[in-house]
Amino acid sequence: MLEIRVPATSANLGSGLDSLGLALSLYLKLTYTSQPALVIEPRGDGAEELPRTKDNLIWKTADRFYREMTGKTIPAGYLSVSSHIPLSRGLGSSAAAVVAGLLLANQLIPRPLTREQLLHTATAIEGHPDNVAAALFGGFVLVYQDYKHVIRVQHYPPPDLECLLAIPPYPVPTKDSRAILPLQVSRDDAIFNAQRVALWIHALSQHDWSVLRDAADDRLHQSYRTSLVEGLNDLIYASYEAGALAATLSGSGPTVLALSDKDHVEAILRRWASLAQSYDWPLTVRHVRPLGIGAEVKQIYSVNQEAVASDD
Repeated sequence: MLEIRVPATSANLGSGLDSLGLALSLYLKLTYTSQPALVIEPRGDGAEELPRTKDNLIWKTADRFYREMTGKTIPAGYLSVSSHIPLSRGLGSSAAAVVAGLLLANQLIPRPLTREQLLHTATAIEGHPDNVAAALFGGFVLVYQDYKHVIRVQHYPPPDLECLLAIPPYPVPTKDSRAILPLQVSRDDAIFNAQRVALWIHALSQHDWSVLRDAADDRLHQSYRTSLVEGLNDLIYASYEAGALAATLSGSGPTVLALSDKDHVEAILRRWASLAQSYDWPLTVRHVRPLGIGAEVKQIYSVNQEAVASDD
């Protein structure tokens, strides 16, 4: 039996559109046991919306990768999936499913690939590398394409801060959120964001949280997505008024993420609650932590039930 755990992720973090990602302590967990017929049993967030057939994204990804590597159909089995990552809320639910499927198939092929190699396949399926990189490697990641068009990841320990998530009750599909963005931006806006991505790297390298508010600022995507996320700017401003170090749209939204020290967590939660009441929003709030490790795989041996972490 295989056990796989993949973290939620927040991409962009304001200025780092399609470049920055952060792993968070919410998880998709699955177990796989080989058996003659395919059975998929989803539980947790959005379970009622998920296919229990071969159309399930985890299984589709696993089968696609297994076919590419072996020329055969992936062996059927019992797949139990439990997720605390809400669907289409900007927290990497689809990236977690893709990574889970790839890691499942990777354990079943004769010559497993490295995670760096898996990143390329995950990016091809997901469409952009930031969420899948953070899910695979954990921590804070900077993802880029080198001169040979190879996707590279620079990995940093995550900020030792509290992370709060304000999750609206409605989904924002990534394709809708990306379609609203302009095809071209001004030179001033490009320079503005480049400077702020550099601030993120400075902050993570030097543990200088004083620059995070500027690092999380953005001119390339958030302002365009306000039409899809009611009260986005109000939630961000309220977070800063209550003492947040950074506040930003998580991925393509609609979730808003705030980073804070422990002393300001309660003040931020109170401001969010007050704002939600004034707007009549049924916000869901999660208090999580930035996560230093990425997806984990364990092989459970039936002889003695000893669990051993794989090093794929």
